[in-house]
Amino acid sequence: MTTITTTGTPGVNRFTRSQLLRTARLFATDPHLADLVDLDGDDRTWRRLDTTDHLEIWLIGWPVGSSTGWHDHLESDGAFLTVTGQLAEQSWNAGTFHERYLWDGEGRSFGGHHVHNVTNLGERPALSVHVYSPALRGMTRYAVAGDTLEAVGVERAGEQW
Repeated sequence: MTTITTTGTPGVNRFTRSQLLRTARLFATDPHLADLVDLDGDDRTWRRLDTTDHLEIWLIGWPVGSSTGWHDHLESDGAFLTVTGQLAEQSWNAGTFHERYLWDGEGRSFGGHHVHNVTNLGERPALSVHVYSPALRGMTRYAVAGDTLEAVGVERAGEQW
């Protein structure tokens, strides 16, 4: 398992979006990732792979049809990469819904306060690596209200995961 250590590395306190995506790609190369989460259950499962104050890395297992629900990651920038399977990301930006599909090996990065919903629309379980900088402090949850989204609450780190 790849491990990130920032102790003794002066000045490393924020990662760029391209660095986050490269880090997700690095962690996605581990051939044993699928052994770390349950891909046979009915609900998403996740495991934190590594964390510092400035970087947090998660592995998520996605049963067919599972979804995150609408959320953001507060001020953290992020990136995720589909290791296996097919994920669809719906995002909300400036009053418009957008959708993109991420197949095996495809990923994307995003800035803080990026509002999205990620779903496994494929016919088999999916696996993905997610990276955030700074480490997640929480997530705002949203509900669809007609043609807009409304914030319905904030989950703080440690409360829900």
